[in-house]
Amino acid sequence: MATLDLLEVNQLSKQIGAKRILKDVSFRASTGDLLALTGPNGAGKTTLLRVLAGLTPKSAGVILWNGSSHNLSHGLIGYVSHKPMLYESLSVQENLVFFGQIYGRVLPDRVEELLSMVGLWLHRYEPVGVLSRGMQQRLALARTLILDPKLILYDEPFTGLDQDGQELLQSILEEQRNRSIQILITHELKLLEGLPYEQIRLQDGQLVQGGLKHA
Repeated sequence: MATLDLLEVNQLSKQIGAKRILKDVSFRASTGDLLALTGPNGAGKTTLLRVLAGLTPKSAGVILWNGSSHNLSHGLIGYVSHKPMLYESLSVQENLVFFGQIYGRVLPDRVEELLSMVGLWLHRYEPVGVLSRGMQQRLALARTLILDPKLILYDEPFTGLDQDGQELLQSILEEQRNRSIQILITHELKLLEGLPYEQIRLQDGQLVQGGLKHA
């Protein structure tokens, strides 16, 4: 395993108006960890991921990456939304190249490798708008991996994937274990069977359960 990274979340809170969406959430994770974030709808799961990704500002608390203030400046965060968030008028390949260029990570061999891995190389010239929901989700996964992220945040990534797509995502989760910290929102823990993970649960914005390890 390469260098270990450490994510520390201490007393994290998010408030909008009078509503507290996250309430003093604290946990730690290091390279190799896969955290399965569970809880009912409205518990604050997506908000937590968005705060960790730097897409939503926190109201209070501390987020540390290797002991320093955590933000997007290290450029090593991958975020997979439950919506693909792609440019539908661009081709499959153009989408991947575009996002790679933003972070200075476009290597032709890497683009081909990732599109082949997610089963989209033969579709590389097709506009994203004509792809199925599952194929778009596959491309969203490739887009995330082109950054070689050290922290990957998945918001219900199994949504829209057929069985082959689910198996592909499971293999990505396993392959990324030695490279990154992974936090995944899911309502279907059975899809993580066979993967070592730790379940953490949010309810009403609070961490009510943690430390449940599965192998």
